[in-house]
Amino acid sequence: AITNEGQDIIAATQSILDRENYFVKEVDKYLRHRDFLELRKKEIQYKKWLECVSEPLLQKIEDKVDSQSSEEIEERKRKQLALYLNYCNKKGKVALEDYDSSEYDPLFLNTHPTYLKVSTPPLHDPLLKEVQGRFLEGGLIQQCETGRIYSAKEMNDLYKAKLPLLPLGRQNMDAAEWLKIPPGYIESEIRQRKRRRVKRSRNAGTLDFKAWADSTCPPIL
Repeated sequence: AITNEGQDIIAATQSILDRENYFVKEVDKYLRHRDFLELRKKEIQYKKWLECVSEPLLQKIEDKVDSQSSEEIEERKRKQLALYLNYCNKKGKVALEDYDSSEYDPLFLNTHPTYLKVSTPPLHDPLLKEVQGRFLEGGLIQQCETGRIYSAKEMNDLYKAKLPLLPLGRQNMDAAEWLKIPPGYIESEIRQRKRRRVKRSRNAGTLDFKAWADSTCPPIL
């Protein structure tokens, strides 16, 4: 028979297990709810992106394509084909790596990108709204602290990820600043002179290749 003390221990243990099970269930419920909210957030952002970015851009592209008649497209194709045939009849063959652009340019359509170029008004991308808002807020804070207006490039440099610095690294400098420190450049004159002072004997051997070439019989290695 279980004594009263044993029953109390069992009851206390069961109470602890019940609390743990309840806690685990609540955590699972919270995680499922958070995953649901994240999914809904992505769906809403995607819907806004379709309405504000994708659909206007696709509509502009469709309007640009529809504005060109089939006759204009066929005329460009015939012009390209005529140039190709005339050049083939004159030269015998056409090689892209060797051709005279004054006589025939197979890439002449690429020099007129306005055929397929479209322009749109500024698109309000909802995916960039949070980043743009953070930049705007940071710009206002910097303006209040320093008394001057920061440009977008300055704010971008200010909020650039702070990576751990590497020896002679260039994470926090642009090309102009990098060129100002020739001693830190691996191909600078200082580094080249230092490498020339280092005596290298790693690839040095004991075989006399000149004597080997002059001998009439193979040398003994």
